[in-house]
Amino acid sequence: MENKLQELTDKIYQEGITRGKQKAESIISAAGEEADKIIKSAEAKAEEIISNAKRESEELKKNTLSELRISFRNAMNGLRQDIENMITGKVVDEPVKDALSDASFISRLIEDVTSKLFTETNNSGADVNVPEEMKEKIEQYLREKTNKSLSSGLVLIPDRTMEKGFEIIPHGKDYKVRVTEQDLKIYIRDFLRSRLADLLFEEDK
Repeated sequence: MENKLQELTDKIYQEGITRGKQKAESIISAAGEEADKIIKSAEAKAEEIISNAKRESEELKKNTLSELRISFRNAMNGLRQDIENMITGKVVDEPVKDALSDASFISRLIEDVTSKLFTETNNSGADVNVPEEMKEKIEQYLREKTNKSLSSGLVLIPDRTMEKGFEIIPHGKDYKVRVTEQDLKIYIRDFLRSRLADLLFEEDK
């Protein structure tokens, strides 16, 4: 009787141990699977983070290079413009200013223009606006150098607002011929600009 009771007790004990081991193994197995899932999820997240970081880094690099190219191009264009302005300032602005400060030069220009506008048989006359300080010298030149028919039709009008140059307004006509320092500078600069750019920066084309 005692032996049977001992056997039953041992059997219950062994079954308890077996169930405990199975439960522990099940828990350990589940924990291992969960750990694997966590590790895989962490690895996937890490790969995603790295991938995003690489993509953002490439985009930043691309945008930075693009901005640098634009900035460099703008700087070069600005430099070219400065060089062109500096050269045209020497080649155009100063000579034009000096030439239009010379009453004799202005007088010859007026003579050339009026000789083409009018002839002895077709001279309706014209008002000629000139800088006030040059009027006397221009008038003297035209009287001495220009034929009487032409000079008699011209009326020189001193203009205090005109610093350099002249303006011819033919009588009875709806146009005028204006030659000022600014007009000449703009005309010559526009004429030289493309040629100057070709000369200075032809290797970029």
